[in-house]
Amino acid sequence: MLAIQGLKCIYDTAGRNWSVELVVKAEGAETLRRFDVDGPDDAEMLIQAFEDSSVSAFDPETGEIVFGYEYLDLDAEDEDEDDDAEEDSAEDDAESEEKAKA
Repeated sequence: MLAIQGLKCIYDTAGRNWSVELVVKAEGAETLRRFDVDGPDDAEMLIQAFEDSSVSAFDPETGEIVFGYEYLDLDAEDEDEDDDAEEDSAEDDAESEEKAKA
């Protein structure tokens, strides 16, 4: 697997076809790989996938482009918010007790 450094969308006006060019890092040098795509929508989809991914690679043996993504653990954020709400509630109770004693 070769790390993808960048993507470029190309429209050939003479041949009237679309392609995507990958800049890949291989053995300390950057090389270019060009792939034909069906149209601007496919090129845009690939570029968007590249921009949204946290890691992207090209496998020269299979010709596959792989985009990897990191996801947020939304459940963990919800638990943190619940803990914060419980702490705030405990602080409010302590303040109410102090006011009641005074």
